[in-house]
Amino acid sequence: MLKYLKSKDDFAVVCHYDADGLTAGAIASLMLERLGKKKRIQPTRQLDEERLGILKDLGENYLFVDLGSGQIPLIEKNFSSYGIIDHHETLSQTDKPHFNAHLVGWDGAKEISGSGCTYLVAKALDPKNIDLSPIALVGAVGDMQDSTGALVGKNRDILADGIKAGLIESRKDISLYGRHSRPLAQFLSFSSEPFFPGLTGDEEACELFLSKLGIPVRKGDELVYYADLLPSQKKKLVSALYVVGKRNFIPDFILKLLVREVYELKNEQPKTPLKDSREFATLLNACGRHERGDIGLKVCMGDRDDALHKAELLLKKHRRMLRAGLEYAKNTGLDEMEHCFVLDAGHHIQDTLVGVIAGMLYGAKVADQNKPIVGLAFDDKGMLKASGRANWMLVRKGLHLGKALKAACEPIGGEGGGHSIAAGARFDPSKKEEFLELFDKIVGEQLA
Repeated sequence: MLKYLKSKDDFAVVCHYDADGLTAGAIASLMLERLGKKKRIQPTRQLDEERLGILKDLGENYLFVDLGSGQIPLIEKNFSSYGIIDHHETLSQTDKPHFNAHLVGWDGAKEISGSGCTYLVAKALDPKNIDLSPIALVGAVGDMQDSTGALVGKNRDILADGIKAGLIESRKDISLYGRHSRPLAQFLSFSSEPFFPGLTGDEEACELFLSKLGIPVRKGDELVYYADLLPSQKKKLVSALYVVGKRNFIPDFILKLLVREVYELKNEQPKTPLKDSREFATLLNACGRHERGDIGLKVCMGDRDDALHKAELLLKKHRRMLRAGLEYAKNTGLDEMEHCFVLDAGHHIQDTLVGVIAGMLYGAKVADQNKPIVGLAFDDKGMLKASGRANWMLVRKGLHLGKALKAACEPIGGEGGGHSIAAGARFDPSKKEEFLELFDKIVGEQLA
């Protein structure tokens, strides 16, 4: 891989459009720029015949990051000079440069992300690229690789690089979204992972709750954020939320994740969505899932003016659409099969968001934790997109959504794959019932 990158020029970098893909793409682009290489970068939803045709003539040489390992035959058919840096499982072989987590014995679902793999290549090219470690960490968090409470595996080596370089701070803290970017009462009211009955969705109730704890929501004319609280106030708040959770029978394994390792980017401004790695990742997902991955890439590569402003507007739109989608799912309900839940959204939820919303249904108590959820929505080509979400309890029991979706799609002419805890598929809508029957059967076999 290093020889390929050093010896070639005029690169087209192709990356996935989610947070991990955009951070991988930004790292690859900066890595090539520092080598003095000509390059263009293009985010994409997926790689298929149609998309690969569009990507032709972007450059003389191609570098696929956070995707490509599962589409080697298609890439081979369309491109003569390419390299792949990925963390998704691969079943194909290639004599082209191919750095994949699984090929070196790492679990790409939890030990390292696509951005992490790309970062390791960049660091091997030049140790000075250690300054890209915060972006790699954002990608790992965006890929839910900290969902068991902390990053593990090679991700911890990348974390150590960032800490050593003075760029990342790691500590145990509350894990609710918005520690830096949302005023305190709003921060609590928007909690859906976990969902706190009597607090989630009710900002006034949250203000009263905080008042009883002696925690102010305002100081003069200024709103108070969680990041403003004293350590003693943070401890009191976490303890009170734990009591609310126990009173409402929230499972212990969920409450244990109320406090976990958090990762902050030391050079970013406080009270912005870039300070916290999880919020940064959500900002990037908002860009990618609303077809503006180019904006997310610019933010990753340092634009804190126009690109950041546009990204924040997309994030607001993203949040509105997620809330609307969650309300739709709550009102419509899920179809329950023997081994899975189905959110059949049709045209009511954007296909790029249906997986995110499916994952939110656990925290919102719409779905039990004992079954995976598959969300269905039409894409812009009239095909049906399936997005599966699970939890680590199910994965520990043997569930692998990527393999299940791939196996369910093969007999019906579709395509699918991904990680154990989150994966996707695409197929003809006329095959929906056949797909669901196959998927439910395969999930049952995995969990048996």
